[in-house]
Amino acid sequence: MDERVRRRLGLVIFLIVLFTLGLTHRLFKVQVVEGATYAAEGMQQRHPHLGVRFAEAPRGHIRERGGLLLALDRVRYTVMASPVFVPPEEIDTLAEQLSPIVNRPAAEIAALLRQGETGKVLIPDATPEQVEAIRALGSQAVWVEESWRRVYPQRDLTAHLVGFLAFADRGDERAGFYGLEEFYDDALRPSQLHSADIEADGSGVRPLPLEEGEFLISMPGEDLETTIDLAVQVAAMEELERGVQEFGAESGLIIVMNPRTGAILALTVYPSYNPHEYFRYAGDPRLEDRLENPAVNYHYEPGSVFKIVTMGAALDSGSVTPDTTYVDPGVIECGGSPNRNWDGRSYGIQDMRGVLIHSLNTGVVWLTCQVIGPDVFYRYVRAFGFGRRTGVDLAGEVTGIVHYPGDLDWEDAFLGKNAYGQGIAVTPIQMVSAVAAVANEGKLMQPYVVERRVRPDGAVLEHQPVVRGRPITPQTARTLTEMLVQVVEQGVPQAQVPGYRVAGKTGTAEIPILENCYENCYGEDTIASFVGFGPVPDPQLVILVRLDRPQVSRWGSETAAVVFSRLAARLFPMMGIPPGE
Repeated sequence: MDERVRRRLGLVIFLIVLFTLGLTHRLFKVQVVEGATYAAEGMQQRHPHLGVRFAEAPRGHIRERGGLLLALDRVRYTVMASPVFVPPEEIDTLAEQLSPIVNRPAAEIAALLRQGETGKVLIPDATPEQVEAIRALGSQAVWVEESWRRVYPQRDLTAHLVGFLAFADRGDERAGFYGLEEFYDDALRPSQLHSADIEADGSGVRPLPLEEGEFLISMPGEDLETTIDLAVQVAAMEELERGVQEFGAESGLIIVMNPRTGAILALTVYPSYNPHEYFRYAGDPRLEDRLENPAVNYHYEPGSVFKIVTMGAALDSGSVTPDTTYVDPGVIECGGSPNRNWDGRSYGIQDMRGVLIHSLNTGVVWLTCQVIGPDVFYRYVRAFGFGRRTGVDLAGEVTGIVHYPGDLDWEDAFLGKNAYGQGIAVTPIQMVSAVAAVANEGKLMQPYVVERRVRPDGAVLEHQPVVRGRPITPQTARTLTEMLVQVVEQGVPQAQVPGYRVAGKTGTAEIPILENCYENCYGEDTIASFVGFGPVPDPQLVILVRLDRPQVSRWGSETAAVVFSRLAARLFPMMGIPPGE
């Protein structure tokens, strides 16, 4: 090969290499440096309705029955900047334009943009005016990202019902904790349509050039419309707070339920907490329990309100009638353990009405140990819903504790103790549901809080009342109701509601100081409660009042019954229920 040919060949090779390097440089610039711009422009052309920057849709709203908001997402605007989208020679000009908007010196902004990294935060929480000014610039180098802040307009009034939103352990994803926020977390979350689900051109569906996990369209979460009546909730909280303070209680709760459907109209806990500041409690072992909802998350020994269940079992099984009598000796033994009346007295000959009116422990122990026996008694205990979850749509519901004959931890003494609500653990939602069955002609309804779920497309999922069982017949329910009316009229005048006939029963449960114990293991502190319903004969409301460790008086008749009376006197007229004859 002569020298001339060699030179020409070398020149050709040089030109090929030079062309290849130039092409590589251009491809690098187009794909890496300018690629984001072209991708954004292409997406904007194909999907002008989507915009260039895509934000997650809001979490679903939670409302009370009248439409007032209990929880919602409010938008937070973050102004971002990226030097990739602005030529170096234009940085100073852009910085001058941004300076009066972001209230920062132009030199500082320019230095930030020259650092060469994407995703610089210029304003973490921008005002609507700042957002409008940024968008008016029309620069691809500066944009607004929208995120969401969870807001609870009713604050501590509905905290234990609603729960709160926080960042989950798995990263920066928001998740619901406690109450409705946790129970309906999946429904409330916005749903995401990823790039593979978006139509890119007329040929069909194919992935768009986004990083894995990014999304283009985010659909809002479902809205929840609840059974909660905010006016009832306010009244319940006011009377609960008044009662806790007046009677020197440590805490308390109230549940108001519609016995016909199981709808919860109010659920209040005092003291409560501000859901916007949940972190102040979550990190403190002394206050962490404040976040729990004691109506469903904890159980307690109910005391004498459980005599409603015991008497219901005896009446419904045909073992006794209201006129059946027994001789009260003041103390009765069952399973080798003595059981005494609350005041230590003997009441002589009493019928079944007297057992409830005077709240005689000996009377219900006589029923379980000498009349109906364990098989019948515990069959009704289970039928009334104890020892199993009610299915209420609130997070973290526990089952309570019921000991059955044959269990490894069974003691014969339980049969007598359980008759008056000792040695058995229930949740407030179980207790109010069981009493609601008496008010509802024997039908045990599933309690619930969400009336309907509304999807982003407008589809509505309505709740249908659920009958969990029929522990007693309608006739037994009516008989027991009349007996409980006499309890209020003759035994607990503090619970009476002027102008209305109401039924109910008190409870004074000594708080155990030892676990797995049924004798000589209780202290002086009590849980005072009252569960009542009315107006009779057509009950519209069931109300449970519980006061923990009251100091002015330990008795439910002198504390919780008073709170019940005050609240019912407010609620009946509020709900359009006229007084009786």
